[in-house]
Amino acid sequence: METIHPLKQISQIFQISLADIANELDVKRQTVNEWVGKRRRPIPKKHIPKIAAIFNLDERWFEKSLLKGSEVLELQRIYIDRNATFEEYEDFFVDDDGVEQVITKYYSPEQDVSRQLHEEEKVKSVIEDVQQLLERELGDYNNYYQDIMRGVLSIVDSEERGKVRMLSDVIDFLLYRDHGFGGFDIKDKNVEGKFDEIYEYYQKK
Repeated sequence: METIHPLKQISQIFQISLADIANELDVKRQTVNEWVGKRRRPIPKKHIPKIAAIFNLDERWFEKSLLKGSEVLELQRIYIDRNATFEEYEDFFVDDDGVEQVITKYYSPEQDVSRQLHEEEKVKSVIEDVQQLLERELGDYNNYYQDIMRGVLSIVDSEERGKVRMLSDVIDFLLYRDHGFGGFDIKDKNVEGKFDEIYEYYQKK
């Protein structure tokens, strides 16, 4: 299956034609077509900063050979946020003294679409990370990681709140134990101490 070149995909999302890009770069349209066509030629590095400026995006987007699904969603969200229109409306509330107050607020119909895209982006990113992990060439460890992932999915799928909460705490502990920020916070210090003991034991393995 043919994949779409990132530049072509971004041009479609941001509604800037390849012909306009060629004009901005002062190159022939055929040249741009050769970058994004079936027989792809790499985009010369000298053009990447200007292409990035055309779209007001980081240069890294145009150094990729392929966009992941989550990245496409991210770009769609960026475009929607940039072009969002806001409607002004008045909201009323009663303050602590019982006096009705009026406050001006702004609403964008595109905000709901942007939020939906953001949620889809997060889900897609997790799926891509899991797929990439399971497809890595790790020899004997590949089956080991697959077994871990099956275990995690089995616990989450069980919908047993106690097990899921425990799994979440263990993951937070492993992610954030060694630095001073993160979500790990267990009220019971005895439980936290047990986590520390287990962690120290496996660090020696």
